[in-house]
Amino acid sequence: MSGGSASSNLRSALSYCVKQVRSYDYHHYLCLLELPPSMRKAAFTLRALNVETAKAMDVASDPRIGLMRLVWWQEAIDKLFANKLIEHPTALALSHVIAETKISKTWLKRSVEARINDARREATDIPETMEELEKYAEDTVSTMLYLTLQSGGIMSTAADHAASHIGKASGILLLLKSLPYHA
Repeated sequence: MSGGSASSNLRSALSYCVKQVRSYDYHHYLCLLELPPSMRKAAFTLRALNVETAKAMDVASDPRIGLMRLVWWQEAIDKLFANKLIEHPTALALSHVIAETKISKTWLKRSVEARINDARREATDIPETMEELEKYAEDTVSTMLYLTLQSGGIMSTAADHAASHIGKASGILLLLKSLPYHA
C-alpha cells in the first residue's frame, strides 16, 4: 500500500470515527471538540470504539449476533496489539492510536469484556447493588476516560481518580436515561 493510499485510508477511518461519535454519542462529540487538537484523533477513535461496542446488542436482530460482534472486537484488540491489519474503519484508526500513544490493552479489553458480560446475562439478572452498577460504569465509561488521558500523555493519580468518579457518575446517568428504552 502506498504512503498516499495509507494516509487517505487513515483520514477516511478518522472521519468515520468522528461521524459515528457525532451520530450516536453527541454529548461526547461536543466535549471532544474542546480537547487540544493533539488529543482529538485518539479521543474520537476511542469514543467510536465505545459506540461500536455499546450499540452491538441494540442493532443485532439476534442477541447471538450482537455477542459475536463484541467477541469480534475483543479479538480485534488482540490482533491490533499484534500489529495485524483489520479492515474496519474504527479498527484502522485504533491501530494508529495504539502505535502512536501506547494506550493500555488492559483498559481496552476490560471495556469490551464488560459489554460481553452484560450481553451474556439474563434479562432478569439486573444489578442488585450500587457497587454492581458502579463496577459496570467503571469498566465501560471510566476506562474510556483513562484511555483518553493516556493517549494525551496525562499520567496523574489525581486525573485518574477524577476520571474514575466522572466515569461512574456518567455511566450510572446513562443507565438511568436508558431505563425507558429497556423497560
